[in-house]
Amino acid sequence: MSLPTTPPSGFRDFLPDAVAARARAVETISRVYRSFGFMPVATPAVEELSVLTGQGGGENEKLIFKIMKRGEALERAAAEKTDLADLGLRFDLTLPLARWYSKHGSQLPHPFKAYNLGPVWRAERAQKGRYREFTQCDVDIIGSDSWGAEVEVITAILAVFKAFGLDGVKVHLNDRRLVDQALAAAGVPEEKRGAVCVSVDKLDKIGRDAVIAEIAALVGQATTDALTKTLLSDTGTAAEPLDKIIAAVKALVPGASIVVDPSLMRGMGYYTGPVFEFRHASLSGSLGGGGRYDKLTEKFGGPAAPACGGSIGFERLMLILEESGKGGDGAAPDAVVTVFSDDLRGRSLDVGAALRAKGLAIDVYPGSGKLKAQFKYADQKKAGYAIVIGPDEAGRGVMQVKALATGEEQALTLEEACALIAGKH
Repeated sequence: MSLPTTPPSGFRDFLPDAVAARARAVETISRVYRSFGFMPVATPAVEELSVLTGQGGGENEKLIFKIMKRGEALERAAAEKTDLADLGLRFDLTLPLARWYSKHGSQLPHPFKAYNLGPVWRAERAQKGRYREFTQCDVDIIGSDSWGAEVEVITAILAVFKAFGLDGVKVHLNDRRLVDQALAAAGVPEEKRGAVCVSVDKLDKIGRDAVIAEIAALVGQATTDALTKTLLSDTGTAAEPLDKIIAAVKALVPGASIVVDPSLMRGMGYYTGPVFEFRHASLSGSLGGGGRYDKLTEKFGGPAAPACGGSIGFERLMLILEESGKGGDGAAPDAVVTVFSDDLRGRSLDVGAALRAKGLAIDVYPGSGKLKAQFKYADQKKAGYAIVIGPDEAGRGVMQVKALATGEEQALTLEEACALIAGKH
């Protein structure tokens, strides 16, 4: 019986073009985050299960990929019928960051501006556009209770979208404190407020009428009618500090679309203040989001540190870029240097190295064979040019440079070839 070639459900293989496009996107996001003064951090893929189930992950805790104990510890747990798992794959980057900061905060600038890009895992039902392994691109400020932290996080993420030439992103903004006020004013009992928020959070998925019906079943029609004027209204009234956040973002990002959305609910176990999402017309869900989480670090035994962070939905961003033709040219080299003969392979390698030193991506044909096969290889690699250095060219110190799109050939020096391939003339 042969082994399967398809990855597990919810996991993906990537071909070279996709890997290259994703790597370039990560570089762009990292560059933009660094330009705002955020510093790179990294946490392990695996955390202690007690960390991941520390009441900070909310619904995500139910989706943890758990890792079984090893060796004698596993045998003992099985015999004693105790928990078989002690570790788990991280389901986001925020909880590990809070753990990381609680350990290393004394060695860091205060406040601390961090960015972290990496894979996370959730054991949820796989479906189109929703995977069990995906990448998050987080940016966080820990140690600041100023509304300026929200502005920095939101504008940094908007700058990422601008760097990709992505237009039409709208920021939806709300505040958990305003939500709590609305629930209290409507007379929602404290023990039912979480369930009401969960229902409101389904607005995009099941529609307004279905949400109203769910809430009415929870708290009665009169209370539901009061909530429709607040949490389920089309627009909200900006209040401190949302008005300052909105004004600052619009001043820093000309043309930015940012609106108060009373129905926006995020991270019931995390967020304590402003929350926000980035939405795009081409997506049914969000393109990213975040908010203020002022009490997460205290779960690790230290003092509470005010914090605000946001994350880009990397997979959704890549989908938009691919569909809009902005994904780039993949893994294609600028040129392929052919190998005329084994005696001239050294010359081809020298030319490849010299062109790379000029900043070009150059692939020297790694095999042996006729030039026809090597030109086919260059086509398959989607290279812009193929370079041939035969005995005559080697003797004259030139190379034949063929534009694969047109078939045009020119005998050029190294400097001339470099200028042509780089698109300088």
